Amino acid sequence: MRIALTQTGQDVHDIVSELYEKHVRTVESIGGIQADEFAKLNEALGRLERFWTDQIRFKL
Repeated sequence: MRIALTQTGQDVHDIVSELYEKHVRTVESIGGIQADEFAKLNEALGRLERFWTDQIRFKL
């Protein structure tokens, strides 16, 4: 199945994408975290979130 964003949805996507890129640049220059490290961090946080969600959902 394929979906497409409305123009408003595309506008929101563009705004969020620009904000994310600005945030990455700021963190790189001030915090010393490079873009590839940021990607790994996002991936690790996603896995951590899934872990805690499973702990709650399945009462592990």
